[in-house]
Amino acid sequence: MKTKTILRIVLSSPSDVEPEHKIVARVVDEINRDIAEHYHARFELIHWKTDAYPGFNVEGPQGLIDPILNIENADILIGLFWKRFGTPTTKAGSGTEHEFLTALKSWRERKQPQIMMYFKEKEFLPKTVAEAEQYALVLQFKEEFPSEGLYWTFKEDDQFERLLRHHLAQYLKTEFKAAQHALPAEAPATEGKAVIRAHCETLKARFSTINLFGDKSGDAQPAASGIARMGDVATGFVPLFLKEWLAENDTRQTTPLQIEELFFNQKTAFHYLIRGLPGSGKTTLLRYLAYRFACQGTTNDGKEVIPVYMRCKAMRLDQNQLENLVLEQINDDCASRKQYLALTCSERFLETPMILLLDGLDEIEHPPTSEIIGQELVRLRKKFPRCKLIVTSRPIGLKREEFPGFQPLDLLPLTDEIIRDYLIKWFGDNSDSVNKLQKMLEQKPRIGTLARNPFLLSMICFTYEQGGDTALIERRSDLYATCTRYLLERRYDPEHSPCTEQDYEQTLKLLKDLSWRFFLWQEAHFPVDQVNVLGKQLLKADLIGETEDCLDQVQRQTGLLQRAKEGFTFVHRSLWEYFTALSLLDKKAGFVIRHAANPDWEEVVRLYAGLLPEEDDIVALVAGLWNINRPLALRVTTEVHLPAVKLIKPLIKAEEDNQSRLLLIDSLEQSLPLIDESQRRELLNETLSILLVDCEERDCEVIYHAEQLLRKQHLQPLEPGGLIHRLFDLEHAAARQKKLLDDAENCFQWIKVSGGTFLMGDEKHGDEEKPAHKVKLDTFYMTKHPVTNRLLASFPFGNKYPNYGGETHPAIGNTWYEAYYCAIWLGARLPAEAEWEFAARGGRGGKHTQYYFGDDANDLPDHAWFGDVERRVAHAVDERNPRTGKENLNPLGLANMHGNVWEWCQDTWHGNYEGAPSNGSAWETGESSYRVLRGGCWSNYAQYCRSARRNNRHPDYRSYVFGFRLVFVP
Repeated sequence: MKTKTILRIVLSSPSDVEPEHKIVARVVDEINRDIAEHYHARFELIHWKTDAYPGFNVEGPQGLIDPILNIENADILIGLFWKRFGTPTTKAGSGTEHEFLTALKSWRERKQPQIMMYFKEKEFLPKTVAEAEQYALVLQFKEEFPSEGLYWTFKEDDQFERLLRHHLAQYLKTEFKAAQHALPAEAPATEGKAVIRAHCETLKARFSTINLFGDKSGDAQPAASGIARMGDVATGFVPLFLKEWLAENDTRQTTPLQIEELFFNQKTAFHYLIRGLPGSGKTTLLRYLAYRFACQGTTNDGKEVIPVYMRCKAMRLDQNQLENLVLEQINDDCASRKQYLALTCSERFLETPMILLLDGLDEIEHPPTSEIIGQELVRLRKKFPRCKLIVTSRPIGLKREEFPGFQPLDLLPLTDEIIRDYLIKWFGDNSDSVNKLQKMLEQKPRIGTLARNPFLLSMICFTYEQGGDTALIERRSDLYATCTRYLLERRYDPEHSPCTEQDYEQTLKLLKDLSWRFFLWQEAHFPVDQVNVLGKQLLKADLIGETEDCLDQVQRQTGLLQRAKEGFTFVHRSLWEYFTALSLLDKKAGFVIRHAANPDWEEVVRLYAGLLPEEDDIVALVAGLWNINRPLALRVTTEVHLPAVKLIKPLIKAEEDNQSRLLLIDSLEQSLPLIDESQRRELLNETLSILLVDCEERDCEVIYHAEQLLRKQHLQPLEPGGLIHRLFDLEHAAARQKKLLDDAENCFQWIKVSGGTFLMGDEKHGDEEKPAHKVKLDTFYMTKHPVTNRLLASFPFGNKYPNYGGETHPAIGNTWYEAYYCAIWLGARLPAEAEWEFAARGGRGGKHTQYYFGDDANDLPDHAWFGDVERRVAHAVDERNPRTGKENLNPLGLANMHGNVWEWCQDTWHGNYEGAPSNGSAWETGESSYRVLRGGCWSNYAQYCRSARRNNRHPDYRSYVFGFRLVFVP
């Protein structure tokens, strides 16, 4: 590949076309990036404002400028006029005319430079005589334009941009032949190791830094600062984990993979497709890999490792193949032709051990290239199978089947250990800061969830380092507000003078307005043409410049934005949502509440609530949301500085029964897909904690539905630290049980039921008892009596049935939900149906008869309370049978297993035993919501009191003949 030709462009114009100056610079940059490479050329733009320096000359300022511009040796002169002709010089009517005449004379003598002259014809009405005179000179110049030349006119800036881009491209096509990229014909490899090592040393230096917040965030930092430490790739790189990319319906468990294992193990796969969300560390990972490979030296077989890092954004394949773009990248990276030939000889180019690192597959701006890049990567893999390919992209639009031969990997959120290690590196010897931040992340789970994203973790550290107070980051809105201000003020750069408040406010206003407008359209990418149009209404050009320039500056200096496709996007969606929420502070509350019904506005409304400073505004917002979107109203309370109970409890108290809370829990479940998956579980736990703990929920049905929702999200609410564990104070369940056991008046006593095998069910009666089947149980304990009124009085949840009988009577009228939680509150549980029947039959050694004593119902009066239809209250649990003078005890010593009260079991109802578990566990699968009851009651006939007899009711059903007893396994 030959050395590139440098083409000098001189820009000449008066001062009234400053916007066009920026267009010229931008177009030249784009042509260099997208087209000039194909012609082995590169444009160099020269203008007196950027290239001249102060001084004096006998011919005045133009005498200083001319030698610098060196127009006679330029390749192109671009001239621009609109309404001003310019200041006269000693040799011409203006500097621009002087430069034009110089170029014209040179062209007539040497056919160099080519002159491209443009006149802006946008309507202009002079307001002074001087303006009219200047405009007249421009018109005169155009009328007297030399006959050899051709000029162009335009009215709008976008028209000029299109013209200039087309003209420069045509110039290249006319003056140069497109480069025919091909492998050099067996370039000598003898230059070898020393040349390649020199090349890799250059790459090491290039990739040795991490820019946390834009291009220059680590540059002028004191060595003691966190940014300085983390800006060093060897220190600041986060050791990310990856896992195999599984389909949505694939529930297989995969083991997290380490970077060392994946990329530096000679036995691992060669081709990887890595996907990750914004801010997850994709670009930093590839830059780190480029650094590590550049440091590696040689492989086990003595070959020099050659990394090639490429940003996908500007790729244009057109008629080129991907290997030609790789050649161009190597050409750009090389300091000499000798290096280029050594890297691209046939034994090294795209062979072992060359490693191609392609960053940002989703950012390709050229639509045709974006459509075919997957096919081109697969073709390259097949053509050069020994070259390692590592490609990154956002997940959107990626399909595994389009990349055969690539191992798809997902970047995983940071682990607790990695976060801790990152804090230690950032704060160095300041262990107090590390401990405070770690404690805050533990106490604020959702901020802890944000910290699992590398970019947001660096925001957290930076904000704390600048502000020195964890309160600044304990709520998301505070974190974003503080950190974005620090970044926009460039507090990370001690060599930069802080921006004025006016500049800051203008930039903030721009970001807010653009965020809000594009959020209304649900367009995450902000196209440049639209950005510039919208920005004209917002910015003072003399204060902050063109909109695109302003956003480019924000991108370079803060990292909050990044270039994507043909515009801008926020580096993380939550930042887009934050600036949108910030813009809502200027809107009326009704506007926000109306949009709260739209699922897309969920996060924005929550962040908006966190930004509200006034208590009355927060109360009004939550009340308004309660009427249209209760799940969101509940979630909003997790963002504000007021206690959630103060906002929600009055709204709940206004409801008459539990139906509204049950509907709220259902709505919470339905709305979960609106929540980012990484935050879903923590946020659900937090919102249900408000509903159950803060608002002191006592309805067991509501609590149960909340528990089931938590379980669906793979949380463990009954385990230590779990929400239900806290609600019922299960930490003290064992002590509570012992206290109640020690009080004999509670009639609370455990009976051991040794495990064994028995025949469950009955083939001679109803279908619901069939088929009879063997079940094997382990040893368990069951209470001698059902729970009594006296014992239940200690349980602070649920509703007590109004007809209690006496303190030693069975506690009746409880729903299944209340029985379930009373058992848990005491460190026990309800019996499985198999356990109940096994115990009723007398346990191990019991006979398969209708009753524990045999089959004859005529003997039942000696063993049970039954058949008394006139009686309205159950018998006391310890009441003696007048026929025998004894308690109704079975062989295990369990009282009243037949009759007195029906007893709730753990199991859901099934119409028969087909598919029932054989290990004695509760059978809770299936679609039925009904629960099982066993044992019969005092008013039932004998057949209802059989050991195998089954009954069922909905778990919210109350009856004065329903009670329950407890089981636990030591």
